Amino acid sequence: MGLLAFYLAAVLLTVREDQTALRTGCEEGNEVVARVAAGTPLTIRFAVNGCYAVQAGEQKGYLPGAAVAGIEGWEAERRNARALDTPVGAAAVTRPAGADPLTLASQLIAQGRPGEALQLLEGELRKDPRNPILLAVAGMAAYRAGATARAVGYLKDAEAIRSDPSVAALLARAQREATADQGVQTLETTRFSLHYDPQVMPADVARQLAAVLEQEYTRISFELGCQTAERLSATAQSREAYLRATGAAEWSGGQFDGRIRVAVLEPAEMRKTFAHELVHACLAATGRWPAWLHEGLAQRLSGETLTPALRETVREAAKSGQLPPLQKMSQTWARLTPEHARLAYGVALYAAELFFAHHQDFGIRTLVRNPEYLDRIAEDIDRRMRQ
Repeated sequence: MGLLAFYLAAVLLTVREDQTALRTGCEEGNEVVARVAAGTPLTIRFAVNGCYAVQAGEQKGYLPGAAVAGIEGWEAERRNARALDTPVGAAAVTRPAGADPLTLASQLIAQGRPGEALQLLEGELRKDPRNPILLAVAGMAAYRAGATARAVGYLKDAEAIRSDPSVAALLARAQREATADQGVQTLETTRFSLHYDPQVMPADVARQLAAVLEQEYTRISFELGCQTAERLSATAQSREAYLRATGAAEWSGGQFDGRIRVAVLEPAEMRKTFAHELVHACLAATGRWPAWLHEGLAQRLSGETLTPALRETVREAAKSGQLPPLQKMSQTWARLTPEHARLAYGVALYAAELFFAHHQDFGIRTLVRNPEYLDRIAEDIDRRMRQ
């Protein structure tokens, strides 16, 4: 594992030691479900008295807190959690005296606060300017904050001191985006830094688009009960520049990777596409969620509807056992073929429809606050799809 990948994994929720036993309970005598490698990312489903129900890849089981790296920060965040009606994703990160700045910065990046992380790291770099890990994580923070030129500089410096595959990959991506973004201008609003290409979008249209972004953000953050902690970076550019910058599949019109990037479309489609990516941004601020929930809610809340023909295709595939359970539809869909993408997005939208039809009383805001209920809800939706 490269320096950047290793460090970011180490400060999030991961397995501490190699071949850690994932069990059916937290007692030593409980059956071992699997042996998990050190550094494996974990999602905590719920916790009881120091025993954590987790998901590690496709495996579910229980671990004691001592087996989980990053558990102290998770517990602190849980203790400081606010009431259900308070938007999530904006609580200040506690900085205990003597805390490792790299750990704090990586937590900030993971929580959607790259600008704050970058400020912290740049202070550390003034004291230790040739630390390759500081430089690499600063590059990641700058990249997520939309400061692409600064990201390239930090990542180049990190690579020059100590070559690392993960740093090299991020550097290549940042350089590709910097090339595609030449000539863009920036418009700042309350919640967004909107980067636009004046060759394809006049300034007055950019101002109108910025207003649309603010409106959609207000609507979606209310629907989901979440908010981002910093200004979001959003880029609108020609389709050719969008594809060059992202390397996305031809069918893709928008992308969120900590920043929003979309291809310029007709006004109505632009609103819908930005709404779609804002759902991703809002959900990302609350934690880690599977792809089917991300894409289902993004389609539903951006106004997409399922055609009768596609709904029937999804139902027939579910009835005949051709679809995996929703819980297994967790990987990224960015590189799917057009045909597979159409079916996957259809499944996700149908799942979202079934959620709102049969779990409306529970509510999406409650689910965002209580992710331990997701598996049970997914199983119910799977069953309804097969009916």
